[in-house]
Amino acid sequence: MYEDYDDGSEGGTSLGRKIALAVGVLAVVALGWFVVTNLTGGKDGGQVKQGAAAASSEAPPSTAAAAGDDEATTTAGGDDGAAVTTGATRPPDSSEAATSAPAAATSAPTTAPETTVPPTSAPTTVAPTLPPPPTNPDGTPANVIAIYDVSSITLNGEVPDADAKVKLEQLARANAKPGQDAQVFNNLTINPAVPRDVGARVVELTSARFPDGSATVTPEQAEELNRVANVMNLLPNVTAMVIGHADQRGNEVSNYVLSSQRAAAVVQYLVSQGVDPARLSSRAVGESDLLTLNNDAAALALNKRTEFVLTGLLLP
Repeated sequence: MYEDYDDGSEGGTSLGRKIALAVGVLAVVALGWFVVTNLTGGKDGGQVKQGAAAASSEAPPSTAAAAGDDEATTTAGGDDGAAVTTGATRPPDSSEAATSAPAAATSAPTTAPETTVPPTSAPTTVAPTLPPPPTNPDGTPANVIAIYDVSSITLNGEVPDADAKVKLEQLARANAKPGQDAQVFNNLTINPAVPRDVGARVVELTSARFPDGSATVTPEQAEELNRVANVMNLLPNVTAMVIGHADQRGNEVSNYVLSSQRAAAVVQYLVSQGVDPARLSSRAVGESDLLTLNNDAAALALNKRTEFVLTGLLLP
């Protein structure tokens, strides 16, 4: 019997639900209108300033919600004067700061530029300038002079080196007559410009002389000429020039002829002692090369003589 009973409560409940639903819809619509109005900046749909949009897109929701009033900028929004928040300003984080650093902050390379060192070269050595060797009147190198006296030998002139100086002294001693090498005055000086084939002029002050007006080799002279022959036979590279002299008596022409005959006579004697004639030559000077101008017998004997210029004594 209760099933047929209807007191209208079900219909009242349905009506109440409908009213509540309508109120809820209106509330949602009103909330949506309010949100849209705030987001669009007013009734005229004005655009929010670019700074607010940028701030909204860059900052996460949690950060925007935490921002204080001092970080927001308020400007006039639309024609109705509504205030619009244009966005909060915040310092860039570490990643942004690193990205926005200007290129000028990049430090310069610390590698020092290469230094080019100019190549060093050995200093140029300049050979010292040697004095020219002395010459004879005819332009040939001046001869070394070996003067044989009674008890001394004197050597003058220039030689190429110290060995030459020693060698010439040894040869002078070896070919001296007994007693002549008691003293040896070796005044030779060294000049590398002097050739090794420099000649040695032998002046014998105590040797036998030709008789007056004669060109005949005497036995006394022959004994002394043998010393020259021995040297030339032992030293095959040595050549000899025989120079004939005459004293100052008589006329110049006859003295020249006599000196030429005396030089030729000495060459013939040396050839007779086994010396190759190709290694011998002669020259006459007459009375043009006197050792003394005195007219006593000893002075005249010194002038009428023959001399030798030996070349090649220093050659091997």
